[in-house]
Amino acid sequence: MSTELKIVLIVCAVLIVLLFIVLSSRTRIKKIYQKYLNVGNQSHLTGGQFAGIAIEQLDLDITLGVTDGELTDAYSPKRKMLIMSREVCNSPSLASLTIVAHELGHALQDFKNDYLFHFSQIVGRINRFISKFFIPVLIAGIVVLFFNMEIALTLLWVSLGIFLFNVLDKIITIPVEYNASHRALRYLKDYHYLSQSEISKAKKLLNCAAQTYIASLFDGIILFGNKLNRLFTKTRRR
Repeated sequence: MSTELKIVLIVCAVLIVLLFIVLSSRTRIKKIYQKYLNVGNQSHLTGGQFAGIAIEQLDLDITLGVTDGELTDAYSPKRKMLIMSREVCNSPSLASLTIVAHELGHALQDFKNDYLFHFSQIVGRINRFISKFFIPVLIAGIVVLFFNMEIALTLLWVSLGIFLFNVLDKIITIPVEYNASHRALRYLKDYHYLSQSEISKAKKLLNCAAQTYIASLFDGIILFGNKLNRLFTKTRRR
């Protein structure tokens, strides 16, 4: 077996493993979310009701919003808004309280001027802008290889820098998400919204969600492969 073939097989094996990690973590969080969406909470509160009460208790100057989709819940520091999916907003479930509490954790990070939270927001905005140039710069670098090696290497280094910045963005996000989950569990426990057994289940849901943050480190590699595949597919069709 040639060295080139061995390298190709190793790369394929790594991509398959990464794809399995990403997809399995997402499948697991959806499975646990659906399970606990059908489990009630001792407070008998929907996500929307809980959010309204918690905002007053925590003295947070934020508004509430509702969106479609599954697991689309988020906190927007720009709009000072806690956004809930319709299921979470209207369901009096364990999952609803846990997810809303997690997003409230982000709101607390924002209002308490948590350094890492605000730093992650800045890095995230920069990453969303420069990531648009990753594929064009990479392809330009590959094409220019045939004409000017020096310029080509510069472009390839720039594309590598963009990719590494994407990884940095996700690395910074992980402790921010863990901290929001910690704040959520403490709040749910201190204010007795959930029983001790329910707290254990909420922790399981949040830990599973944390695994998806870690798995998202590999999304860039998988997404890069998908983009290249679509690009070459379009090229072949022309």
